[in-house]
Amino acid sequence: MADANCSPRPPREPDHFALRGRMAAEVPTPMMAHIARVAALAERYVRRHGGDLAVALRAAQGHDLLRAVPPSELLRRAEERGLDLLPPERERPVLLHGPLGALELAERFGVRDPAALHAVRHHTTGHPDYGPEAWAVFVADKVDPPKVAAWPALGRVLGLAERSIEAAALAWLDLTTERDRALGRESHPTALAAREALAARAGLAALAR
Repeated sequence: MADANCSPRPPREPDHFALRGRMAAEVPTPMMAHIARVAALAERYVRRHGGDLAVALRAAQGHDLLRAVPPSELLRRAEERGLDLLPPERERPVLLHGPLGALELAERFGVRDPAALHAVRHHTTGHPDYGPEAWAVFVADKVDPPKVAAWPALGRVLGLAERSIEAAALAWLDLTTERDRALGRESHPTALAAREALAARAGLAALAR
């Protein structure tokens, strides 16, 4: 019989396999297929470049929990939660699926790992203090084969990922900053800060070009 004075143990944090099983009930099948490809790529990159594999796999599995939610609903949920929304997020609410997804992973799926939640929260923009496992998830998401097929310029990012995950991330941030400028829209401040942080690293900017 359990000691009545003992506090109950908190539920075990789900690994990526358990998370996958729980997400399958509410995430569309094509999105689950994308997530599986991202997890496989993230594992490849962590094994090649270093980082915490368990964090990377948990973040990769959870990163697109809310990606299939319509933009108007993402905006509604963000406003309902009182999130401090930036102009690019109001213009393109799809940018909110990471921050909102991180909240729901913690609240509904029992994910407590701060590094995994941080990786999910900023996986669309990157973040200046990302570690190698977070960059592995970030890049893996960007170079999923259907995305490369739709935007062939991503082929360079894919190639760089074998040499340096940070250089690949910087190349993607360069591409998207140029695309935002061409479209006359504001880049997300966190993406700009991440780009600046990576570009400041010795030799990385040259490698990314």
